[in-house]
Amino acid sequence: MTNEVVKFLKKIAADEGFLVLDSMFGKIQLGQEFPIKQSSGAVYGIWVHDAVPPKNNLSEMPGNAGWYPVYWGKDVSPVSRIKAHVQGHKNNGNANLPSVKEIQGKSLIFGAILVARYDEFEAMLHRRHPPLKGTASKGRAHQVIQVES
Repeated sequence: MTNEVVKFLKKIAADEGFLVLDSMFGKIQLGQEFPIKQSSGAVYGIWVHDAVPPKNNLSEMPGNAGWYPVYWGKDVSPVSRIKAHVQGHKNNGNANLPSVKEIQGKSLIFGAILVARYDEFEAMLHRRHPPLKGTASKGRAHQVIQVES
């Protein structure tokens, strides 16, 4: 099973020379500054379906009629980040989706891929397809995990 977000992310990654991976692996070295070292991070997208753009100047996703980007993100564990966006946590870097009036009552989908150079890939998505929420900020540094790709 796949969805439009995953198909889009995989195509853009392939077109731009980003390595898309089918698994994540790493090593654990207790007592180190970053005890978990993993092979890749994930980039994810959340899209909304609507007949009209939820905001002026928000562009429809290419090849996906009626779908608009709500949020692009990156993380070492994407589902926990998406969960935080849905739960409405108000910390820095959180989309707080329950408070976004433009998407209330609309169909939302998400997708994530494991990708090398995940921080660069997420920044490119922000430049090419600006979302309703969020920016291409560097984000917080991980305190326990280091991505080695």
